[in-house]
Amino acid sequence: MTQFNFPENLADDLQDEIYNKLVASVQHDVDTWNKKWAKREQEGRTFDTKKKYNRRDELVEEKIYYYGLTKGLLDIKFFQTEDYITGVQANDYHRPWYCKVHYQRCHDQARAQRERAVALCEERANGHLAVTDQVINHKFRLAKANLIDGVVIGKTATNEDFKIHLQMMWNYRYGENSANGYMTQYVQYRSDRRGAKQEGKSVQQAKTDAQKQAKLDEKQAIIDQKNLAKWEKFQKLPVQMEKWIDKEIKKLAEIISPEGLALMQKTAEHMGYEFNDEDREWKIKCISKDIEQHNTLRNDLRHWQNDETGLKALFDRGVDTRNKLKEMYGV
Repeated sequence: MTQFNFPENLADDLQDEIYNKLVASVQHDVDTWNKKWAKREQEGRTFDTKKKYNRRDELVEEKIYYYGLTKGLLDIKFFQTEDYITGVQANDYHRPWYCKVHYQRCHDQARAQRERAVALCEERANGHLAVTDQVINHKFRLAKANLIDGVVIGKTATNEDFKIHLQMMWNYRYGENSANGYMTQYVQYRSDRRGAKQEGKSVQQAKTDAQKQAKLDEKQAIIDQKNLAKWEKFQKLPVQMEKWIDKEIKKLAEIISPEGLALMQKTAEHMGYEFNDEDREWKIKCISKDIEQHNTLRNDLRHWQNDETGLKALFDRGVDTRNKLKEMYGV
């Protein structure tokens, strides 16, 4: 399978195009803000204000808090203010001093927009390529009028020629209409295949299927790891539960021992109700059944201590916790 990869040099040109436009857009705001803040200082003011309506629908003025601008593409220097308790200097976010372009963030934004554009182009081209096709060459150019156009040239498995024509168009949105508040590139593609028809699954579909399978494999690996940890813990249960069940059997046996029955008789008399022979027989019968169930589980626990295969079969059936094992035996 041969897939189309966008030319690296053209991607660099595209990134430069985006970066330069973005920096120019931010620089426009830099100039505007610096002019505004310089005027404020010349007028002897230490903060800017804006008018807004309060809860009583009254038009009032409030200080402008500029902290939100620090999260964008401006690199802002603020006047400092001193905490009157601690004496620590901190930014006065009501009083910006000056700003400049945050070039690193602009670079990161341009890189991200480049990657989206490149990924979309490759997705379109590979959507026209069959897994049995071979890419022979490609010719692309960064043209005027805000577009990238070109062709991917290839041959089918039966040596038939084809070309995939692509044309990328983009437009820029500025200010509030853009994703970052300054300038964002939005990309669209037109594409079609000419010549030999595409046969079978496309390269893009194969990539998508591989990505889906990779995610499924990753999820399954996590599940397998959890199951392994659960199995390692479950393996210790036969020894741990044997100690517990020994104590439970002794407790049950004490209930129907002569001393236990005598205590029940005494308790009944103290509470003012009768504990006759029929009650005694019923109690012995019920407790004996419980002891039998506990004994059955204890015998199996002892067996599983030397039969890992049988214990694993139980685990694989879904009886994989202490409580589920107890529920299975009714104890």
